[in-house]
Amino acid sequence: MIRSVKNRKLFIFFTILVLLIVGLFGYMLMRFLSYDKTIYTIKKGSFMYDKSNNYVSLEVDGKLQQKWDKHYYLSLSEDKQMKMKKIDVGEDVVVYHENDSNVYLYGSNYRVLANGNVMFSDKKLDIPRNTTPAFFKLADRKYLIIASSISTTDKKIKTNSFLIIEIDKSGNCLLMNHEINLKVLSTIVLKTKDFDFDVANEKLLIGKETIDLKKIIGSSNQYKPFVAEEKEGEDAKEATESNSNVENNNTTNNTTTITNNNSSTNNSSTTIIPSSPSSSSSELHIVKTAQLTSVVSYTSYIDVFYTVVDPKNEYVSVFLQVEGADYKEEFVLNKVLNRYRIRNLKPNSLYSISFCYRYVSSTNSDLLLDEVQNVVHVTTKPIHHQIKVNKISGSKITFTVTFDENYAYESSNLVIYSDNVRVGSVPVNSALAVTSDGFTETIDINTNIGYEVVLKLEDCMYEGESVESNVQTKFINR
Repeated sequence: MIRSVKNRKLFIFFTILVLLIVGLFGYMLMRFLSYDKTIYTIKKGSFMYDKSNNYVSLEVDGKLQQKWDKHYYLSLSEDKQMKMKKIDVGEDVVVYHENDSNVYLYGSNYRVLANGNVMFSDKKLDIPRNTTPAFFKLADRKYLIIASSISTTDKKIKTNSFLIIEIDKSGNCLLMNHEINLKVLSTIVLKTKDFDFDVANEKLLIGKETIDLKKIIGSSNQYKPFVAEEKEGEDAKEATESNSNVENNNTTNNTTTITNNNSSTNNSSTTIIPSSPSSSSSELHIVKTAQLTSVVSYTSYIDVFYTVVDPKNEYVSVFLQVEGADYKEEFVLNKVLNRYRIRNLKPNSLYSISFCYRYVSSTNSDLLLDEVQNVVHVTTKPIHHQIKVNKISGSKITFTVTFDENYAYESSNLVIYSDNVRVGSVPVNSALAVTSDGFTETIDINTNIGYEVVLKLEDCMYEGESVESNVQTKFINR
């Protein structure tokens, strides 16, 4: 009897296992059969982002194709003798070309129409960028606006053609297109001539209608609007008597609240409270505040934008703590200014930036306390240097070196290795390398070209310091 029960349990286990395997096989087969097998040609000069939000600018024509994992892969070939370079550009691909009137969208998406209807598509879309604005949800907390003009309410951020918006779970957003790559650590509304997009709340405002975008495939956004309370008693009296340096342009509301998002604790706020009716409407009390507002990354530096309101000089100091691989620095900020540039950073490297302030303890005047207000993780942009082999004739090799103008080496050498043996070197003309044509040179290695030939940049100097470079190309001599 015991053996019979064990056999029955074993049979049930194997039955479930077989069903799981069949189900998994069916799922994989369905994904394999359902992906887009079309090979698209992407024109030279086009612009897009890869899956890690690094920008990709095509200097040659490329091929774009979706694979079974639903990711699109961009294939680029510089020379028939060189290996094909493939870049994973993710499940949603937006392609822009300055001389093309369309923006091209690849992958699954949901277009939200003016009447509130939603159109699903998983095919290539050609969308005119200078006509009626279009709005798409690409994925959870990821959106696309296509319009001739896109801006924030205060016009501090203004761009055109298209804008990709990625929202983190705290309501902060990353704005990306051909002009900007900007992390915004505050609630914003993006405006076009036909609609407004409340980013943190994921709401589309069309006329008097409000469309809740979270209802389209759901959302993992955890942002909650901050609700400020009106000051009372002694605080209200202090608000009336002590300050007269801020103009109040809102005389109809009892409380005006400026809310900023805090990536460490979700929300914080600065509350402006109008004076009593017997006082001038310009007499307000401003609670001290220090906030990181946005960051913009470049190849070797990061610009940090911040705001500090400290009417009573209660902050002893405001500072940044920056950490990365083999990097740790602290920078004291000027409370009057609103921008600081963190220099001498490595390209394509991740840095953690903490925005902090120091203040005197309320219980012990001799004790200074530090508070971390915001933390953001930023990756500097990669270098787009290139070495291209143009021609091989006998023992002569003709090549072209092109530098990224945002990180051009002051001096460097192009070194040639044949089967791991150094056979030649040429100084690179940096002034020519930063041009669109690049620096072209022919070198005679005075020996037979081996099986594997590698061209590398070595002895590189940037801003007076020696830097390591991994820029190289190789070809097989058959």
